[in-house]
Amino acid sequence: MRSDFLQPTNLALLGFVGSLLACAQSADGAGVAVGNSSLIGQLDYSDTFTGTDDGGAPNRPYVAAVQGPAAYVVESTYGKPSISFQIGSGFSFASDRQPGAPGFVAGANPYPTGISNASGAGSLTGFTQTGGSIDYGIDYGLRNEYIVQVDAVSTPDRIDISSGGTLGIFGTNSLSVFFRGDGSGSASLFNGTTDTAIPGVIPGFNTGITGAGIWYNYAVRYDILDQEIELYVNETSLGVIDLTTFAGGIYGGFSNAIVGAGGSGGDRTWTDNFQVGAIPEPTSAVLLGVGIAGLLFGRRRK
Repeated sequence: MRSDFLQPTNLALLGFVGSLLACAQSADGAGVAVGNSSLIGQLDYSDTFTGTDDGGAPNRPYVAAVQGPAAYVVESTYGKPSISFQIGSGFSFASDRQPGAPGFVAGANPYPTGISNASGAGSLTGFTQTGGSIDYGIDYGLRNEYIVQVDAVSTPDRIDISSGGTLGIFGTNSLSVFFRGDGSGSASLFNGTTDTAIPGVIPGFNTGITGAGIWYNYAVRYDILDQEIELYVNETSLGVIDLTTFAGGIYGGFSNAIVGAGGSGGDRTWTDNFQVGAIPEPTSAVLLGVGIAGLLFGRRRK
């Protein structure tokens, strides 16, 4: 278990360094295929949302329509019992394979159309498509420290990652991170009732997300015991937030019963490569790198 220590005087530095790291990453083709994450050392659940025509489950056709319950059985559970996504109205499965883009429906929300495999991590062979907002999740409760990670096309409002007692951003005992896609570079924390923009607390914080219509990889490390979270865009850490002090501690006490992802803003949401698991075990080389980062972020490790 690791702990990162942030004094109030470190917050501006955290935001500044996180912004530099995020902006150094290329947003194009920034997806992270299941199994290729540098943030997850052991996978607990994952789904590539591969369509039937590309070797996926027989109940995931590329059709722009909500599918039956069998389509939402989680693809990989790594020896654990079969589970299904909890979901509101459901989502369809689409591909950006050209020509034709099977199952794909364009909308007011931009998509890098005309680009085959635009995410760089399997959008060629299937992703989720929703005509509007979406929140989906899975029963979890396995670990006290875990990574929730997903690829998604940025929307004018947000892409969100959540952990809570019930499904979605309005779930009980929930903590969601909203990654804004309006070009502001902002992100915020939401507990079902209160939305606190991180730049309002951490001056200079910036995710590096430049606008809507681009595939990015989003991830949040949740730590129940140390009451902290760590935000990532394109697998670059944007910094650690101490939930015991941020916004007066109102975001502490979240549950790990259900974890999920989603998005809102406009008329289309696309996601891919949902994966959840444990952080990697540190090696001597990793510890050296973390030691350097610790100097930048004002961290300490116990």
